[in-house]
Amino acid sequence: MKMSNTFSLVVGSLLLIGLPIFPNLTSAGPSYAPLVASNTDFALNLYGQIAATNDGNICFSPLSISACFGMAYAGANGETAQEMALALDFSTNQSAVASEFGALQVELNAQQGTNGVALSVVNGLWAQTNYPFLPSFLDNAISNYDANVQEVNFMTNAAGITDQINEWVADETDGMISNLLASGTLNRYTRLALVNAIYFKAQWGSQFATNLTILRPFHTSSGQTVNVPLMEQEETVPYYEDSLLQAIELPYTNSNLGMVVLLPKNTNGLPSLSLPEWQAVVAGLTPQATSVFLPRFTVETATDLVPILQNMGMIDAFIPDVADFSGIDGARDLSIDAARHQAVVQVDEAGTEAAGATVVTFVGLVIPPFTFRADHPFLFLICDTNSGSILFVGSVVNPASNGGSAGPSAPNPLIQTGDGSFGINSNQFGFNVAGTNLTLVVEACTNIATGGWFPVQTLTLSNGSAYFSEPWSSSNTSRYYRVHSQ
Repeated sequence: MKMSNTFSLVVGSLLLIGLPIFPNLTSAGPSYAPLVASNTDFALNLYGQIAATNDGNICFSPLSISACFGMAYAGANGETAQEMALALDFSTNQSAVASEFGALQVELNAQQGTNGVALSVVNGLWAQTNYPFLPSFLDNAISNYDANVQEVNFMTNAAGITDQINEWVADETDGMISNLLASGTLNRYTRLALVNAIYFKAQWGSQFATNLTILRPFHTSSGQTVNVPLMEQEETVPYYEDSLLQAIELPYTNSNLGMVVLLPKNTNGLPSLSLPEWQAVVAGLTPQATSVFLPRFTVETATDLVPILQNMGMIDAFIPDVADFSGIDGARDLSIDAARHQAVVQVDEAGTEAAGATVVTFVGLVIPPFTFRADHPFLFLICDTNSGSILFVGSVVNPASNGGSAGPSAPNPLIQTGDGSFGINSNQFGFNVAGTNLTLVVEACTNIATGGWFPVQTLTLSNGSAYFSEPWSSSNTSRYYRVHSQ
């Protein structure tokens, strides 16, 4: 794990949860205490999964992800619900999870505006019009998650709804996240989109003096040294140290909120952080006079949650015809087809601004359309459906031809190639036929089997033999001719 990842871990697991520093999560406390304990475990597990495949900077909001999937979890049943509970560290008591999220959201949003702090957690639900959502599912989203429910038509306006959701997220995050949904994520098969957005902005309780910020070396886990703007201050702050790491807590003006920075003693960083290790850090933080050096930084990360959650054991939810979200629509027609998270964290001398957003989309059970590809001979009938009468019957063996192979375009050809009546005289084709004063039509084709006869010449027969004026050439040797009377 890189040094920059350490900072991201703190922002992901503490700042965007925004809890008081720090409640005893193992003792009786607020009604949401069990949820906070499980969400903290989920945050650390998720960080380990993301860091294992990402050697760059990382930030995410576990609260945003948990809240969004919490709305989905309320409609899950059977094996799908069991897998979600395991991967997301949810209680198997789904109604308790929903009510605890509701209580936690009220607690966090109550800090909005306190001592200049901006903190808001909001949820939205975009539902396909006329789809049979269960009232209990919608009521839960409204009552426990305070979700803004929008009725839309994905089948005719998926692109417009994509823009609408992105605009909503941008508005709720003060423009920090403006493109949560990529073009094409929503489509005509989408039936439901669940969205969470969280926004935070606060000043440090003790700000860094800008004149002390200068370029100083930063040692990356790859062994490189880069110069970055390193902020500096001397302050009494909660401090912790053990054989592996140092940690400090930097409070904001609202003393209930703070950022914990974990600094590994090994410059290669920490590969992961377990819940007991985190709890040891929290319990060991004690005020100490400390010289603090912290980079000014901005981290932005977009994460596809589907493969990560699958790796954490959440499988069935993403498989059509296997997922059981019957608590949403009373059937098993829905499955999750996309889950995306985006977060941004900016830290400077004055404080921190951060935003996170999550979207989870559901599609209905898609029955592949039948395919009728007429790319070989076929029969057709034109019918009067009222009377049942067949008006025309035909077959097509070669659409490139305007005739068929069942016979000549005119009945009873008088002569045709191969019967010995055709010959060549002075580089012209000629023929003999009985009769006088006949008007004849000469036709040609390149393949008698498939037909496609076309007219070459119309002429009058006066004495039983005639020549038609199409000059003979080597290109004509592959043609077949026939003659019939007009």
